[in-house]
Amino acid sequence: MFISQYNPDVIARNVKQLGDGVIEVRRYNDGHIRADLSWVWFLCTVGFLIYDYFTTQTIFRDIQWAISVDWALEDNWKWRTETLAELGNEIPERYYNEYKMGMLNKHWARIYWGWFYILFLLFWFFMVASPKWRPVRFDAKRRLVYFWSWGQLYIMHYPKSVQRERDQLLNFLNPEFFTPWIRPKHFGSLVFNIPHENPEKKRPRRVPLGIYRPACEDQNHALLTFILDYLGSENPDEEYGKFFKKEKRIASDYFNWFYQFSLFSPIGYNEKKTQARIQAWLDKH
Repeated sequence: MFISQYNPDVIARNVKQLGDGVIEVRRYNDGHIRADLSWVWFLCTVGFLIYDYFTTQTIFRDIQWAISVDWALEDNWKWRTETLAELGNEIPERYYNEYKMGMLNKHWARIYWGWFYILFLLFWFFMVASPKWRPVRFDAKRRLVYFWSWGQLYIMHYPKSVQRERDQLLNFLNPEFFTPWIRPKHFGSLVFNIPHENPEKKRPRRVPLGIYRPACEDQNHALLTFILDYLGSENPDEEYGKFFKKEKRIASDYFNWFYQFSLFSPIGYNEKKTQARIQAWLDKH
């Protein structure tokens, strides 16, 4: 694929059509963080726990202490009572409670280690299963680029004079291409620096766009070409509607089943609140 080309299989995996000239572009960090960090550590942790269970069981025993002291002492108590019975000794009525308190005083630190292992695993599982980040919206009719983050609106309004002039629109949007050092250059993201609604209050946000794992090599270039074409069109919904439907399954889909996995719905927009905030911003500008 040439850098300037794009097709439905690339665009449909990166862009969602909302209608009325509005599209949403997915965030690069959705899959990038999972691929480089979350899945790696989660699988390594699970593998290490499985190895420990079938060898020393040190971590497993600590987890038992954290969940239930009685469970952790079960095997040792059984052995102790059987030994006493074989020797013909009676077990005192409160002997288990005394035994339990003695073991707690001796091994109290194992409870904290057990909770550390549990929370460590749960943390990485949450990272793997966390909701996808809120996408960035491009509004061709109102000439807006915006997204909502932690109660803050980041928004850019390009002038009508540059809408039909591709080079001027490109200069105004001023996109960048960024590739993490761990990734090949052709697997990079398309980056937009979007100002805060009140620039004096907060700095612009640097937002990497495009699905990871990319649907094609140089996806960031293809995505930029499509965005410029879409924003510069007089009737973008009708002219580019065919690009929002996948035509076939591609190789990256198998990777992205893991990289885009989540137990939660994607973070969306509160339309009423968002549009009211945008309108208030437009009235001031």
